[in-house]
Amino acid sequence: MTEMDMGLAPKGNKNKSPKKQSFWKNLRNTLFPCKGDKTPEILRKIVFLTALVILSAAVVILVMWFIRNYGGHENYVDENGSLTAAPAHLVELKNRVPTTQEIEQLPTGAINEKYAALFAKNNDFVGWLNIPGTNVDYPVMQTDDNDFYLHRNFDKQEVFEGTLFADYRGKITAEGMPQNTVIYGHNMLMKYQFSALQNYKKDIEFLKMSPVIEFNTLYGNAKYKIISVFLVNWLPKDGEVFRYNSTNYFKNQSEFFDFVVECMDRSLYETGVDIEYGDEFLTLSTCDKSTYMDLRLVVVARKVRENENPNVDATRIVKKDSVKYFEGYYDIYSGFGGENYFWHGRTWDTSLVKGLDSYLKENADY
Repeated sequence: MTEMDMGLAPKGNKNKSPKKQSFWKNLRNTLFPCKGDKTPEILRKIVFLTALVILSAAVVILVMWFIRNYGGHENYVDENGSLTAAPAHLVELKNRVPTTQEIEQLPTGAINEKYAALFAKNNDFVGWLNIPGTNVDYPVMQTDDNDFYLHRNFDKQEVFEGTLFADYRGKITAEGMPQNTVIYGHNMLMKYQFSALQNYKKDIEFLKMSPVIEFNTLYGNAKYKIISVFLVNWLPKDGEVFRYNSTNYFKNQSEFFDFVVECMDRSLYETGVDIEYGDEFLTLSTCDKSTYMDLRLVVVARKVRENENPNVDATRIVKKDSVKYFEGYYDIYSGFGGENYFWHGRTWDTSLVKGLDSYLKENADY
């Protein structure tokens, strides 16, 4: 039988094809040092493998960090059948009937016995914040330190997302509320804490759907009508800073008007809600990462007065055609929208604020 008949290539055939290696063998030879590799090739492979191991370890650490800080949240169905983002055990504490012992632990002047179990669990608890139509449904804490709950949960365990907390400079007590109660919360990637506030910035229809905020404390229940939604810089390098959180008590009418005017001038919307000296405000503050700048998204609401209709006429909510921003914002966006991104002066209805027109005339340079 000839060599060809046996299926063998003839000896000395110059067209002989090399035997193909499997994918995995090729990969192994490419990644790992092999017999016959020269020193530079061996070094290259060692450096590559070292970098690959470091990258893999970094990915694992990043995934574990993400799961720890953003994962593990429980969806909890409350008594109305709605999903909330608050941890289940806290919602359970809020909804269950407190014991006599828990009620007795409430501070002097507290009337909301339904929160007794929460206060017994953590005496830093001062109230519960809810924005209907959103998953903002959380306990609010207050201490003598604005940093404490920045990265701690209700149980005082260290977690990245932290807990909603009220500014320590405006004490919530049986004697009363601050004239400007400021509540802080993180803008979380996974739609927890104050991330829902971004919807107010992006969509006027969302504001029309949820124009009222509920904040019930140990000492009373209250609703607040939104009057302003604005974006503000936090660092002087990006322009003059409006410290909306620095005034918790207004010394006089002028200080009150100055605060209101700044909020209204900067607001993306006009909501049609009237304001008068003596009104109390609820200011919600969160970070905004829409640019490279350190910004804050702020929602300011006016407390519903005694015997006042708590509803807002959504038909009166409109976008403003002149919004006061800051230098850093103008530097970024002026080239995209031209005149539309600049301040054209005060165009909102100043008569919504009782006595403001007279004040502005007396302070013509304002």
